[in-house]
Amino acid sequence: MADELGWPVEEIPDAELVFMRARREHIRDGELQPGVFRSHGNGMSVNWERYASAEETKQQAQLVKKDPDNYAVISMPVIRIRRIDDLRVEHTPEPTNRAHSDVFGLPQKGEQLTEIRLRLRDIATIVISLTL
Repeated sequence: MADELGWPVEEIPDAELVFMRARREHIRDGELQPGVFRSHGNGMSVNWERYASAEETKQQAQLVKKDPDNYAVISMPVIRIRRIDDLRVEHTPEPTNRAHSDVFGLPQKGEQLTEIRLRLRDIATIVISLTL
């Protein structure tokens, strides 16, 4: 199936990575804070590495009128996300972002959300650090 611009929705292989921006306040002393992992709407927005680099992911902050310098970029292996409880990684391309994907299945609140956030933090790697 394709969206309005014709981007096909594809199956993301387990061996791939996804990138996500992390705002400055979610990094303390160079360490990623678990609160960075949150749903926006239905899912947690990420970019599939097949269609966007880490640097492109950082620069996309401008599309939502944000300063890219206020963001680091993290990567996560798709297979390791999928191994966390009921999390799903699905390609959800947008008209201006073929790489757009979502992680679905994050709990809304409570201890289970805290546990999943900690597990996501454990598999995440900062690939572009904050600029000073």
